Amino acid sequence: SSGINAEWPLRPGVCSLLVAVHGCSWGYKEDQTMKCEVDNNCNYGCHKGYCWSQCNGACAVRSLGVNHKCAECNIKEWCWQKGDYGGYAQCSTVDDCYNYRFNGCTGSCTV
Repeated sequence: SSGINAEWPLRPGVCSLLVAVHGCSWGYKEDQTMKCEVDNNCNYGCHKGYCWSQCNGACAVRSLGVNHKCAECNIKEWCWQKGDYGGYAQCSTVDDCYNYRFNGCTGSCTV
């Protein structure tokens, strides 16, 4: 016996790639407060005049070292987004935050 389960769907000599796919942890609620960026699985939005984004703090261990993607995690971590010149990104609607969604955080992630 080779120790391989006979019901295992992969055959010796065949290379297969198994990928776990998940979406944004906060959902796909596309409205005037929040959106989901499918390229990095991060939610982002506008709150009280400033842009925010989902981020990896404690959830970084779930991201498997892929820091540019938001981890699938039960903890809803977020941060304020950086503006073009280092301050906070400002907004009136969630659409104003579109250009800042990949800028990174002004501080650490929080829950």
